[in-house]
Amino acid sequence: MCYILTMKIIGAVLAVAFLIIAGVLISLVRSGGALKPAGVIKPAEIGSDPGLIGKQIAVRLYPDFHAAQLVIWRLQGGEEVLAEIARTALVNSRALAKPTLVDLRNDKEVQENCIEHCWYVIEIDRELPKSVSSKIKDTPIAEIFIQYFDRNEKVPEACENEKILTTTCMRPVSVREVRRKIKTPALHFFMQRYFSSQFFLFIEKTP
Repeated sequence: MCYILTMKIIGAVLAVAFLIIAGVLISLVRSGGALKPAGVIKPAEIGSDPGLIGKQIAVRLYPDFHAAQLVIWRLQGGEEVLAEIARTALVNSRALAKPTLVDLRNDKEVQENCIEHCWYVIEIDRELPKSVSSKIKDTPIAEIFIQYFDRNEKVPEACENEKILTTTCMRPVSVREVRRKIKTPALHFFMQRYFSSQFFLFIEKTP
């Protein structure tokens, strides 16, 4: 009982910390500074283990997963291979009570009753159902955007002057920042944090 209470207190403290960080970042942007993404997982080779990415995320984002009652996995194209990353992260989650995974790409699951610690999988460009979006206002969340990248991708001129990066500009700007760290021709992946609760996972796609 004491352990559960302690974990709840830690989760509440982390949630408050995320709100403070977000406030500071927004203040910096409004005062004229550009908000840049921060590294969470350095560029690493994907290798032969398809579950490596999900396992890494489960380890690195454990505090964030614990503090967030809702985790939104936004997939490029809604591809099944990307959804598997969320499932692997869930299996390797250190939480005592495993979150409920709801696949919103399947309309039949939209109405599933999930009260807390819910993980939702949805296409990156699709709006959340009202039943889910209504929970976000007063609930600690984490959003994970999963996209493919090309290591030779150039940053569009329109993205150079953005103080707050759009989802479209996040990829080329992030790739430019880590390109020099990619030393081998093998396929790589890496993750960046933006604001306090947005995470961008970039996976190099087979040419």
